[in-house]
Amino acid sequence: MIRLLVVFGPLVLWSFLASGEMLDFDDRNTSDLCYLCACSLDKTYVDCSRRGLTDIPEGLGSEVKKLNISYNEISIFPPSINRFYNLNALDIRGNRLTELPANALQNLTTLEVLNLSKNYFETWLNLNPNEVFEPATHLKTLDLSHNKFKTMGNLANQELLISSSLEILILDHCQIDSIHGRSPLSGLINIRILSLNHNPLQRIHSLISPTLNSLFVNNCELSNINRNELTYLPSLVYLQMSHNYRLELSSSTYNLYSESLKFLDISYCNVLQPNLQGFPNLRKAVLNHNMVRFLGSNEFANNTKLEYLDLSYNNIGSLRSDTFRGLSKLKYLDLSWNEIAVMPEDSLLQMPSLTNLKLARNYLTRVGHLKSMSITVLDISSCEISAIGKDSLEGLQSLVDLDLSRNLLSYIPESISSNTLRYLNLNYNRISTVNNFTFFMLPRLTGLAVIGNRFTTIWKRSFFDSNVYLERLDLGDNMWRCDCADDGMFDFYDFITLEPNKKEESYNLICNSPANVIGQTWLEACYFIWNPSEKNPNIDSLIWFIIVMIITLSLCILLVNTIRRSMKRRLRNIQAERERQVEEARDRLRQLRIRAEQEALCNTPDPRDLIAPPSYDEALSMPKLNTSCHSLNETGTGKTRRKRGRRKTKSSGDLLEETERNGNVRTYDDMELAEPSGVDRQRRPRRNRRYGSHEIAELDTSPGARRRQIISEYVDDNVDSIVVEVEAELERPSRRTERSISTDDNLRHESDF
Repeated sequence: MIRLLVVFGPLVLWSFLASGEMLDFDDRNTSDLCYLCACSLDKTYVDCSRRGLTDIPEGLGSEVKKLNISYNEISIFPPSINRFYNLNALDIRGNRLTELPANALQNLTTLEVLNLSKNYFETWLNLNPNEVFEPATHLKTLDLSHNKFKTMGNLANQELLISSSLEILILDHCQIDSIHGRSPLSGLINIRILSLNHNPLQRIHSLISPTLNSLFVNNCELSNINRNELTYLPSLVYLQMSHNYRLELSSSTYNLYSESLKFLDISYCNVLQPNLQGFPNLRKAVLNHNMVRFLGSNEFANNTKLEYLDLSYNNIGSLRSDTFRGLSKLKYLDLSWNEIAVMPEDSLLQMPSLTNLKLARNYLTRVGHLKSMSITVLDISSCEISAIGKDSLEGLQSLVDLDLSRNLLSYIPESISSNTLRYLNLNYNRISTVNNFTFFMLPRLTGLAVIGNRFTTIWKRSFFDSNVYLERLDLGDNMWRCDCADDGMFDFYDFITLEPNKKEESYNLICNSPANVIGQTWLEACYFIWNPSEKNPNIDSLIWFIIVMIITLSLCILLVNTIRRSMKRRLRNIQAERERQVEEARDRLRQLRIRAEQEALCNTPDPRDLIAPPSYDEALSMPKLNTSCHSLNETGTGKTRRKRGRRKTKSSGDLLEETERNGNVRTYDDMELAEPSGVDRQRRPRRNRRYGSHEIAELDTSPGARRRQIISEYVDDNVDSIVVEVEAELERPSRRTERSISTDDNLRHESDF
């Protein structure tokens, strides 16, 4: 208990402080300290750990009682600490402090816990140890672990530390390898607990304190202790020196004496003999994992107050009947994991208060006739025991719990007797049979475990007729043969698995034979045999079952048909909707096609524009016009219209022919077409294309030819005389003919037809 207080005391304290109710982020005011740190509701506890701070942030008030600024980047002890005169606990570990000013704790009269561990202190002088702790008149716990002091020597006639109130000093992992000179504890007049764990310390020397109660030097390098070293610690109660692998308590150190020592832990050392005679008031001794080879006579004769003795994990090979003489108050003795082959029968009588004895992992071959009036728990598991005598337990008149698991037992003797035994553990042995008399002489038996044995035949209820207090029966992991036709199997299954006296879970009972039920539980393998009415139902039940199945099947078919009809109806609606949409799309396409045809009809070019003028030879062979006519594009008034365009010349041959036919000669300048009066429109230029005579027949049936026919009829009705002049054209460039646009609304256009 004291060890836990020392090792985990500071951690428990800080976890208790941290478990206080904190302010939520939404409740914090961004202008105060609690925006950066975690604060309690009354702001008496402030946690600013791991914030990367180099100093105490502003905003702290004098009401703060617990301040945690650990694991930051503080390299100089904050001078503003002295304004927190109500501070009870200060955690400044894990920073970069190298020295402590003399006035660092000024005004901190209520400070009780100071944690300076995991900093960079290298010498005691950097702490100002004679001055810095004097203002803290209530300081009780000082943690300086994980620094680099390296020694605990005198400081030029100065005390190592001076504090009238300090009770707990923790110096773990400080690389301390020696204690010399004046006692480092002389300035600590109320020191109670000193922890020096995990230091390369080789000797405990010059430790003088009338008040020191607990000393921890675990995981050090101690090799021996001076015989009078503990006499300078008259109040020492708890001494722990485990994991000092070179520490020996040889016979030459039997004078090691401490009248006040009550708890001693020297486990994981190199102890060859216990040699505890110098501790008359010792109550608990832990010497496990050592090198003890034998225990001589009267080994613990001077330890009359010893109550707990742990000698496990040693090499003890032999005991004597008077080895434990004088241990009249011993209650717990652990001798497990040794090499004991024989346990003297009368050796336990020297310990009249012994209640718990552990002999597991030894070389015992049989349960001897041990005698004890007080032992209640006996553990002799994992030995090599192959036989138990009928009267082996009669000498243990108070035995309650016996553990014989993991041995070589092949049978349990009949009528093994004990009027007090309640729990018998026989797991993982080689037992294969029991009978009516096996547990007959164990009337108080309440729990029996035989897991992992070799039972094949199902037990009978009658085996436990005399065990009226039996509450627990563990039968798992055995090779049971399930004979379901045997009424005894069902009777025993009912006895151990059914309420109200349930003793075992049914899923732990597994069949190992015959082959058709391997791996099944007893209930699975024998269910229909034990319940034939469920396997062969009566006629009425069968008829009702058939009726119910028919009705259920009919309802299912009706439901399926209804769903199918609904789905078909829905598919028809979807198909009709699709057809309607397709028809609408077709109508839209038809209208678009008609509109496109109309637009194409209106925009079709004049076929005359597509026919090239005849060549010179073709023009000579064409018939001569006897009358002149206006151009088909110039309809309406009948007046002549001046022909616009490029002036063109005629050949001399054409002029001579024309002169001979008409009797007069007209020059090119006089050849103009008469335009109708009142019409101001431009003539469209002809397209620059040439066609042969063989294409004229095809163009006569074109839509353009029909339009020209209509136009010609219209012109014949409205034009008195149309004169057409044919001019000879030698060559003209190819160019696109544009239609003339008339500004007169009374004139007819080709597009009107």
